[in-house]
Amino acid sequence: MERRIRICAIIPVRDGLASWGDVHRALLAPIASPRVEITLVDLPEAPVGAIKNSYTSELVALQHVEAAIQAQRDGYDAVAMGCLGEPGVEAAKEALDIPVIGEAQAVMHYASMVGRRFSFLMPGSKSGRRSDGRARRYEDIAARYGFAHKLASVRSVIAGSLDFASQENRLRDEMLEQGLLAVEEDGADAVIGYGGLEILERLRGGLPVPVVDPIQASAMMAESLVRLRLSQSEHAYPKADIAKGRASGEASADDGGAPRATQPA
Repeated sequence: MERRIRICAIIPVRDGLASWGDVHRALLAPIASPRVEITLVDLPEAPVGAIKNSYTSELVALQHVEAAIQAQRDGYDAVAMGCLGEPGVEAAKEALDIPVIGEAQAVMHYASMVGRRFSFLMPGSKSGRRSDGRARRYEDIAARYGFAHKLASVRSVIAGSLDFASQENRLRDEMLEQGLLAVEEDGADAVIGYGGLEILERLRGGLPVPVVDPIQASAMMAESLVRLRLSQSEHAYPKADIAKGRASGEASADDGGAPRATQPA
């Protein structure tokens, strides 16, 4: 009998399971397989309950890496690290032998396979196309993975990430409006969504282009790399010496708090 693939999916904020757990489980249910077990964990000792910018992203990065290391120690086959800002993902790729998947990396790869150019839809302080620091953050991530020429735009609706976690009804129509503008005005022929399953279904039902969800994409990418027996290259990500608690000869660091887990999704 084939052994089940075990994936650890990390929600990298304090009380992430309470705020985002149901959203993740609903998104993962349509792609569930009896051959794959996905366990959700959060970071109970994280200093923030939401990642809003580069500053809060950096605040959780180390704990995110430590949670990924713990997942490898616990026998998981791959780690899907949450948040489109990818806190700690580069470091985790150096620290782990098993595949490490960042949400932005996974979703941009999928979007680029179904369209020539894609747009991000996300929460923000204003509605419309972004050309500020928020947009530049995603432009930088796209450039890191070689997708700068494929990024059509970054658009947002007025909301915080926790508004999406609570699945406010108004967000479905507002996200659809921005998705249509991304297609009609920005030239996107694929859209990267944000939020829960109801928003995803609204976008997929109302847009004339494919809509890719980051949570689903990272889980599927993790599964595919395990099946292909592939992991990150040590040439690209030189291996850190986590067995001795140090990297490249630096002094040892404390392990920190263990992540809190929920039942498999």
